[in-house]
Amino acid sequence: MENNIKSKITVIGFVVFVLVIYTGSYFYTKSNNERLLSAPRVVLLIGDDTQVNIDFKNLNIDQRREEIRTMLRLGMIYSLSQSQFDSGTTDIVEYLADRDIGDRYVVANCQDYSATIKKTMEVVAKAKLKTSWIFYACGI
Repeated sequence: MENNIKSKITVIGFVVFVLVIYTGSYFYTKSNNERLLSAPRVVLLIGDDTQVNIDFKNLNIDQRREEIRTMLRLGMIYSLSQSQFDSGTTDIVEYLADRDIGDRYVVANCQDYSATIKKTMEVVAKAKLKTSWIFYACGI
């Protein structure tokens, strides 16, 4: 009789364990998907990217992140999220037509940039790609 109770407790414990793991993975996946859909897909920098990249080369990682946040607050960087891109808004210049962005701007696709970083094998070239404004604006 005592052996039967231990078996029932073991089975109930296993079922509870499986349900807890399933529930945890569901909520983790849900929040991760929401994060990915809100991540930038296309970014636009108003101005000259060459000068920004030169400035970024002299900064450390934290300073670059803070500089991107400052540029975002100042309206020098705009982005389209993955969910906006999936819903059909693929041209950021057209999307920002109501704003005066001027003639000097650079548009970058974050997904293409990420693929370029993955394909780049040379250490120096990869490090150079990771110090550009696109890397930090995309949040790669």
